[in-house]
Amino acid sequence: MRIEKDSLGEMAVPDEAYYGIQTTRVSQNYLVSDRTYNDYPEVMHAVAEVKKACAITNAQIGALDSKKSEAIQQACDEMIAGRFDGQFPVNIWRSQGTGVNMNVNEVLANRANEILTGHKGYDQVHPNSHVNMCQSSNDVFPTVEAIVLHRRIKRVCDALKRLEKTVAKKALEFESVIRLGRTGLQDAVPMTYGQVFGGWQSQLRRNRITLEHYRQTFEEGVLGATVLGTGMGQLPGYAEHIYENLSKIIGFEMHLAQMPGDEVIPDSAVFDSMRNTDHQLILMERLSAVATAMGRIANDLLLYSSGPRTGLCELYLPELDEELQNYLGTSCTYVPELVIETMQQVIATEQMAMFAANEGQLDHGSINSGGIICVLDALSMVEDVVDIFATKCIEGIQVNVERCKTNAELSTSLSTMVSSLYGYPTGVKIAKLAIAENISCKEAALKEHLLPPEVAEDLFNVKKLTDCREMVAMFHKYGKLRKIS
Repeated sequence: MRIEKDSLGEMAVPDEAYYGIQTTRVSQNYLVSDRTYNDYPEVMHAVAEVKKACAITNAQIGALDSKKSEAIQQACDEMIAGRFDGQFPVNIWRSQGTGVNMNVNEVLANRANEILTGHKGYDQVHPNSHVNMCQSSNDVFPTVEAIVLHRRIKRVCDALKRLEKTVAKKALEFESVIRLGRTGLQDAVPMTYGQVFGGWQSQLRRNRITLEHYRQTFEEGVLGATVLGTGMGQLPGYAEHIYENLSKIIGFEMHLAQMPGDEVIPDSAVFDSMRNTDHQLILMERLSAVATAMGRIANDLLLYSSGPRTGLCELYLPELDEELQNYLGTSCTYVPELVIETMQQVIATEQMAMFAANEGQLDHGSINSGGIICVLDALSMVEDVVDIFATKCIEGIQVNVERCKTNAELSTSLSTMVSSLYGYPTGVKIAKLAIAENISCKEAALKEHLLPPEVAEDLFNVKKLTDCREMVAMFHKYGKLRKIS
């Protein structure tokens, strides 16, 4: 053990630890769960990226000795590569900002000092004076959040694109498969499973594009704002270079928060960003829409695959579990159920984001990690379940073609064709006759001598009835038969 000192006294720190006394204090003070920032290496690597940009900038403006800057940069590179994963024991609760920032400052300072002197310590590189130069926890961590969210959103959108591609492939595969449409779970008019899957693809794509567009919100940072947005402690030249250096490191363009249009007070957008986290709430609204779309598709699949004898049994979901192999024709509903459960959790997370956005007093934003951690968890969950949905469910779906066609041909909703030619009362009569005698509407229309056989064959062709252009053409063709005054 080594002994470290601060203004509050002395504490023992494990010799192998790169963190120091401040991290130890925070870790001991907020033991409310077993979840720490060790569970979020992506966040910690982003903090290191910010620290590296700051070290470069501070050397650039002559505020930080070049050798110390290089040592800090090397330590940052090692941290980004994962060398110090496991060195961040601060609890996720209440440690947002200051706890995390100081944890990283100590790790980087100890490693930079080790590079320069061969041993840990702060005699050459100090966590606050050097690693945290021109910074505050209040501007570092919100910027880190933006970086991580920007990346996470991309990963989710990439996964959604893969799902869209899988759904689109199935739409083409089932393009000609006739099925009975249903409204309120009651028999409706025919359509195809290609149209069903095509509608799903459109829904997924629409929500994915909305999420993608919101991603640019997280290209804004608040570095240089320091404690409250006024930039107190920021050295000359820092603001002019920090975002250029940061953008090169993180791989996308980031800039200081800016208000669209004219600002009444200079830097109003910065003061806004320092105090408010409603952008995370809006993100969760977008993600909840994605979750709702996924859940809706999963619920429909449960109904389409119900059976095998007394349900709809129009779709077969791929087998995933040996337990179900004894039940021939049974679909494995595990993945749709998983999708529904996880998507419910994502939607519930929106409420946590709302609480976090409503938290904080006066000139400080949210004081806990609840909001950002829950948002990150939700994004991770969506990314994972989207890929599972695509590869372990949608990709392997098969269709019961004959069952689908039979259901479509027996639908009493086909009497709509009779109603369009002879009026609603006649259509109702045909539907009731079909139900009473357990025959198709085509057979009922022939029995009532409403249509010649060749015309009935055409008008009740369920394939044509799934295409509005074909239907319009038929009404042009048989318009003379129409007897509605």
